[in-house]
Formats: sequence, structure tokens, C-alpha cells
Amino acid sequence: MEASSVPAFLEMQNIVKMFQGTCAVNGVDFNCAHGEVHGLVGENGAGKSTLMKVLAGVHSPDKGKILIKGEERKFANYSEARKAGIGVVYQELSLLPQLNVAENIAMGVWPKNQLGLINWKTIKATSNEILKSIGVEIDPDLLVSSLPMALRQMVEIGKMLVQKPELIIFDEPTAPLSHDEVQVLFTLINDLKKQGKGIIFISHRLEEVLTIADRITVMKDGQKVITDTTSNFTEQKLISSMVGREISEIFPPKHTQLGQQRELFTYDGVLKRSNSMVTFSVREGEVLGLGGLQGQGQMELLHSIFGLGGCEELKISINGQVTPIKNPRQAMRHGIALVPENRSEEGVFLILSSLANLAATTLDRRQKMLFVDKSTENQVVRDMINRLSIKVTSHRQPAQLLSGGNMQKLVVGKWLIFNPKVIVLLEPTKGVDVATKQQIYLIIRQLADAGVAVIVNTSDMIELIGLCDRVLVMNHGFLTASLSGEEITEERIMEASVSNKQIVSSETQS
Repeated sequence: MEASSVPAFLEMQNIVKMFQGTCAVNGVDFNCAHGEVHGLVGENGAGKSTLMKVLAGVHSPDKGKILIKGEERKFANYSEARKAGIGVVYQELSLLPQLNVAENIAMGVWPKNQLGLINWKTIKATSNEILKSIGVEIDPDLLVSSLPMALRQMVEIGKMLVQKPELIIFDEPTAPLSHDEVQVLFTLINDLKKQGKGIIFISHRLEEVLTIADRITVMKDGQKVITDTTSNFTEQKLISSMVGREISEIFPPKHTQLGQQRELFTYDGVLKRSNSMVTFSVREGEVLGLGGLQGQGQMELLHSIFGLGGCEELKISINGQVTPIKNPRQAMRHGIALVPENRSEEGVFLILSSLANLAATTLDRRQKMLFVDKSTENQVVRDMINRLSIKVTSHRQPAQLLSGGNMQKLVVGKWLIFNPKVIVLLEPTKGVDVATKQQIYLIIRQLADAGVAVIVNTSDMIELIGLCDRVLVMNHGFLTASLSGEEITEERIMEASVSNKQIVSSETQS
């Protein structure tokens, strides 16, 4: 039976949502049936998240109806939506890092014993059972703050599943996950679908939407553009529907001859993880990628460049000069920038304005006798907002009110203002739309062309292949391959990701 012919669990009719005179969602119809995966795509700011927050009770619609099993419902908050059978896994995690895994999973549904006290034995058993059902084994006593992003995402999913929802919204669930972890999640989604659950799957990774969804709805500028069965879409058709134009090239052209260019940056370090020497360099005009399965030492290596530890011994040279790096302040003094993986926790000051965020890395350059030159600061910030097309109501708007893509632009923008000599980008396009991805790709290439040493780490295989001039692959804390030109293929990267053969220098294979 076609998914669209199954009686809908959810119907949203003519939904309108306004914010201070701006129409974020404009007359949108949307539905999801039992036993179907309905993909929802669109650029950042297209209205996807707002529509889902209306469904989840976070926002009240200004117009329109929500029907659950044919009955009109109004949700004053998420608790009421949850009782109606709606579960949400948000892109920005809702976990409490200072609590352990079991406590986070039990949040809001605390089981009690006969004395009316919290039953910790049941909580631990339930958390283990839930996590095991999604293919993850984590000690329930571990603090969430000690977990990598991928495991935090799985705890977030477990927290939602313990509430036994009938319709589940997955908002960018794969952003922090490796390829293998995405497959585990897709297996889980298909199992939930077989159980008759309705699934709304939101992702900027269009190949994933085309893989997992039965139907797809495209939104643009707060309106629905099209809803159709997945078989009637291609990735190109999705992109065209999202941005309103054809996109023939995703990545900017690569440099074809880099072998004779001078070295801008060299790294010689012994990682604590493996006690192995890692040596590589970045040449003028080159974008260097760092790949491999997640958790193989990439983060330790890249964090060490910014003075965040991870190495027993470390020698860094910039433009031929040995540069001691022991902490982030020293790294910045030598012109090193880091775009972190988790923008909301590490990349922006959520409660501060867009202006304050963009100006944060260069305050000392505009100080005169303890006073900041506000006129220059305002101009620099406005220029960057215009350059990156950051959608803000004003430069005073708090960062926490921006969409994920515009928040990421703040992180990138503050380092562009900094004018770095070396820039390390960790998952630079995670959770952003196609148009913003292309903008970031172009910026990365422009930085390399301008003489900046650019190092990129991404779990998106297509991004690694399409963007980078050379790719280093890590496994068990050491380098297993250095690939360039036509060598950069998914097969070669995956082969090197599981290899136990260490290369002494990244230049030996380039």
C-alpha cells in the first residue's frame, strides 16, 4: 500500500505563524501517515523548524488547524504535544550535560517505587534497554558531558523513545553521526515505520532524504513548494525546488598542480591516543581534508593545532617559522583560527548579539585606551553580515534567535574578520542548507587562494571528495593514507579508514 493512502495520523491545515510582522510560515498544509517517513527539506529560514515547533507546541499558530487522528488539537506546550503522541529529536540537543545518561533518558517520565520514590534501578534498566534497541551500549552512569557528539545524539533519541510516541520528528538527526551510525539510525527508523509510527525526517543531506523517505515536502520562504513521492525526485530536482534555480556545480574548482607550491603550515606531533608521530603539511592554495571513521584521533590532532591539548610532543611551523602553541590565546596570537564542531556550545555566545559574536575575535584591534572604537566595529560587522548574507533583523539580534545556518555564518564570519594565517574547520557545513554550503565552500577556496592554510574535517564523504585537494585518512591515531587528485574516492578513503598500515609522512603518498 502506498504510504500516502494510509489514513493520516497528522494533518496540518493552512498553518500561519508570524514573528514581529514577519511571516515565518505562510498557509502551509502538511500531513504524515502511520507507517510512513515524510521528508521535509528546504534552505535555512525556509520555515521547516518553525512549522515543526508549531506541531510540537513550542509556538502557537496564528492561523490554521492541527488534527491528530482526525480530531482538532491545540497544544499550549510540548508536554501537551507529547501526550498526544508526538516526539521530537531536535538538531540542537536538549540534554542536560551535568546529568548522567540514565537521568537524561528518564527526564519527564521518572518511574516511582511503591514508596513514591524515584526508582533508580528501573531507570538504569530502562535506559540500557532503550539504548540497546537502537544499537548503542553506554554506561548509564556516565555524565552526558563526557560523551562525544554522536553518542549524545543517540541518548537524545533514547530520551524521546522512552515516551512511546506515535509520530516522531527527527530534526537533522544525522548531522553528528558517522556513516555507520547513520545506517544504525536508518535501521531504527525503518523498524519504527514497520511498527506503524509516523516519521518526519528533516535533513540538509539530500541523499539521505532520498534514501529514507516515502514522500518529500519542499519548503521555501515559509511556503510549501511541492509534496510528492520520493520516486519522483532526484537530488537536482530537490535542489532546484529549494533554491528556485538550477545548481550545476556544488563545489568550486580545485587546484590541479600543488606539488611545487611552498609549504604554509607544517605539523609534527605525537598523539597521546596512539603515541604515534603524525607529520603533514599544507601547501599554498591547498585545501587539506582529514577523514576516516569518527573517533580515530582526528579531533585530538585538530584541537592541538589550536592549543587544546591532545599531543605529547608538538612542533608547528607557519611560513617556515617554528611557532609554540600551548593554549588558544597563544594560537590566536600566531594567527590560528578554529571553527568548532558544536556551534551552539563552542562557537557562539548565544545570549549576545550578532555584532558581539562577529567582533569577539578582534576586540583588541579596535581598543584605544581601554575603549572600543564602536564606529569601526559597527562598519566591520555590517560588512561581514552583507558579505555572508546573514539573515538578521538587526546586528543587535541575539545569536540564539538565528537559524542554524545563520548561526554557523556567525562562527565563520568572526574568523574571517580575524584574518587568520591558519584555519581549522570542524564539520563546517553541519546542519546547513545547500545554498549556505556552497557559500562556505567558496569562502574556504578563497581563503586558500589568499594564502591561508586551510584544514577541513568533515564526516560528509561527498564533501571530503568534492572540496579537498588532498585528503589525509586516520585510523587508531595515526595516518594511513594521503590521497590527492583522482585518488580521492570513497573506496580509497574507506579502505584507508580500516587500514593498520601507518605512513610516516603525509607527503610520501601525495
